[in-house]
Amino acid sequence: MKDIEVISDPVIIKIAMEKTRNSILQALKIREMSVEDLSIILGKDTSTIFRHIKKLENAGLVKECKKERRKKGYTSLYTRTAKIFVISTDSFFKDNYLKDLREKKKYLVSGILEEMGFKIKDNDLFDKYFYEINKYSFDKILKYNKDIEFNTLREIYTILSIIYVQQNGINFENLFEMNEKSEKNE
Repeated sequence: MKDIEVISDPVIIKIAMEKTRNSILQALKIREMSVEDLSIILGKDTSTIFRHIKKLENAGLVKECKKERRKKGYTSLYTRTAKIFVISTDSFFKDNYLKDLREKKKYLVSGILEEMGFKIKDNDLFDKYFYEINKYSFDKILKYNKDIEFNTLREIYTILSIIYVQQNGINFENLFEMNEKSEKNE
């Protein structure tokens, strides 16, 4: 299993983002599982899980990893093809469905930041910076083209983001309005 797989094909992204298939991918982070295991965990019929597993398998996101003997004979166990799936930032601008997902993600991120005490003053500017910083960091990581352990990847991504901000003179003081909650956490 690879550590990281970058997904740029909008069709594959849509397959992965569908609610049940995304839940299957999340469950398979924990361990390899059978269709029956996933059916119990997700509370769905085995035929439904099987259909979704086949779509994920055809998309290259999961694979059968072994057969295991159980009470009713042998059953297939499935695993993810990568520990981490990264969605290419460019894909979010090329496809209408993904643009909608990007908008939802943007509002989720801005909502969390606001709960933490950082209110965004200029949403368009925030969107521009968010895209540029992500693109820069992901492009650098992709050019490196080697598997990186998740915690190391997260640290490198953070450092690359800081480098981009410094190189481009981005001033976040004009972007965020801080309230008492954010100041108390310092």
